Amino acid sequence: MTVYMFPSITPSSSTFELVTNTRTFQSPLTNSVQTASRKGSLWKISMRFNNLSGNDRAIMQGFLAKMNGQQHRMYLHDHSAVKRGIAPSNPADTLVVNSAGQTGSTLVASGATSPRTGYLKAGDYIAFNNELHMVTDDCNSIGSTVSIPIAPPIRKPTVNSQGIDYLQPIFGVFMLSSATSWDTQPGIVSNFTVEAIEDVLA
Repeated sequence: MTVYMFPSITPSSSTFELVTNTRTFQSPLTNSVQTASRKGSLWKISMRFNNLSGNDRAIMQGFLAKMNGQQHRMYLHDHSAVKRGIAPSNPADTLVVNSAGQTGSTLVASGATSPRTGYLKAGDYIAFNNELHMVTDDCNSIGSTVSIPIAPPIRKPTVNSQGIDYLQPIFGVFMLSSATSWDTQPGIVSNFTVEAIEDVLA
C-alpha cells in the first residue's frame, strides 16, 4: 500500500461528512434511549469534477487508475476549509502532542510561541498521527500549551512530541469508498465523481 497525494485539481462541488460511530438503544418498556459512543468515527468525502479536459482530465484518469480500487490511499483535505484561528503561519509554530496516551475529545498540545486568544477556532482542522480532526470550540494558548477540543475523538493513543499540522490545507488519509468512473461528452470533456472515506487504520 502506498499513500499518494491527490491531484491539485479543485472540485466543482464537494460534500464533507463526519460519520460518527454511535449507537442508540431504546427500552421496549419505557422508551428511554441510551446512546453509546465508540471509537472509529471517520470523515467521508464526495467530490464532483465537472468538464475536465486536456491535462486535468488525463491526470485524474491516471490517478484513479493508479489507486487500483482500495489498494492504495490518498491525502485529501476539505476544499471548503477556511482558517479562522490566529495561530501563526509565517513563521509557523512547531505544535506537538504534549504527552503520550491521550484519548477522548481534547488534545493537549505544546509549542505555541506566546499566549494568544483564539489560537484555534471552531471549524479549523488539525491533523496528527494520520488522523484528521476538526476543532469544535475556540481555544487559547496559555504559555506554550493549548488544549484543543476536537471531533472525532482520538482513535489511536497519542505519541509524545508528535507533530501537529494546523496549516492549510490539512490532509487526512483516505481510500476510495466505491468504484470510480467518468462520463465523457463530445469534445473529450469528462465529469468525475470521487467518493472516499478516511482510513481509520492509517
